[in-house]
Amino acid sequence: MSLQTFQQALVDLTLAPKSAKRLIQGDLTILDSYDLDEREVRRLLDVVNQPGMSLNCTIARGNRFDAIGEIFPMTCVLLEPVLRNLLDELWENYRPTNYQFAGEEQAFADIVQNKLATGELSIAYLDEIFRYEVTCWELAQTMRNQTNRDHEVAAIVEFQHPPDLLLPPLSQLTTPPAGLPTGVYRVRLVLRGTRFDVENL
Repeated sequence: MSLQTFQQALVDLTLAPKSAKRLIQGDLTILDSYDLDEREVRRLLDVVNQPGMSLNCTIARGNRFDAIGEIFPMTCVLLEPVLRNLLDELWENYRPTNYQFAGEEQAFADIVQNKLATGELSIAYLDEIFRYEVTCWELAQTMRNQTNRDHEVAAIVEFQHPPDLLLPPLSQLTTPPAGLPTGVYRVRLVLRGTRFDVENL
């Protein structure tokens, strides 16, 4: 038992609201992985039952989502019907190791990639838009290592639907129309400084 262990349990419960809810409902097994004495368990039970705990969980979820939403805004638009459950699953299993929530983007990308690979996520346009945003993210990470801001980095991205009909509505956080024509549409994605350009090939 230590103060650090107690504090870690409190942080984990704040970041994973489903665990906090299970504890409120009497499932003490949530705390089995922590070396806590009876007094600390009672204190945690008192904390999760306070009205402010819900607000704390909401703020924590918002902060965690910021990093994801910034890098994968279009993916999140397409995932909207299942996004809350997906995030709940992610946040029950992934604990950040820093106060800046660095690593949330990769954890989100991993769970989406895994569910696409297993067929658990079958949403129109999701696969190609997710790959497009992963490529944007990779190019941005490459550019961060450049000292010359006039430098440009590029990649080829392949779509199954016309990108000129997919990307504009999604850039406005709106779902594209259903039933877009299918085919092979290749574009050259170019990052110049902080500006992305999409060039049809």
